[in-house]
Amino acid sequence: GLEFGLDGGVNFSQISGMEETQFATNIHLGFYFDIRVHNQWSINTGVLVKSNQGASSLSRNDVFELYPELENYADSGSYSQALGYFNVPIMMKYKFKNHLFVEMGPQLALMTNAKLTYQHEYGDIELNTSVKNTDAFRRLDAGLVAGVGYKLRKGTGMNIGLKYYEGFVDVSKTSSLHNTNRVFYLKVDIPIGREKAKENAAKKADAGSTTN
Repeated sequence: GLEFGLDGGVNFSQISGMEETQFATNIHLGFYFDIRVHNQWSINTGVLVKSNQGASSLSRNDVFELYPELENYADSGSYSQALGYFNVPIMMKYKFKNHLFVEMGPQLALMTNAKLTYQHEYGDIELNTSVKNTDAFRRLDAGLVAGVGYKLRKGTGMNIGLKYYEGFVDVSKTSSLHNTNRVFYLKVDIPIGREKAKENAAKKADAGSTTN
């Protein structure tokens, strides 16, 4: 009734309330627990220990809202805001007989770092400057996550799926706007130890039949 494994993939994130709506592309990596509670129902939880998100291609106003101390900067070039989190989803999961599944529940997060990055090209030279602005954001985030996916190998292999997270917390301390995290996750869950567990179970079954 317990499945454990690695959870990883690509995510596309935004910070609501920004003038620019382009998604920032990052990766996420962690581990998951799938705990069966009754028939087709299970609890899917774990920790994404590396979950980078944020927003890219910020406008001039976006930059001032997130980092008021930055009074002068070049009009050319581009800005992006990166946020790093430990994410803990706690979802109820229902698996259909055709190995499709749906899942939904709350997700809690602890911010580990934040930085504002400026990229500018000067002739053939590309300049990159980053400013740490962790103090401009709240450490804790919370929201609702929901997803759909499919379990390969007739229900015994990897999980592939898509999740969407909608944050409820205004993550910015400095902005006058309501800024919440929005993230799409493309994920792959790789179970660990399943084949070994099946071998052990088969050996026990064979030993029992031999004894009888």
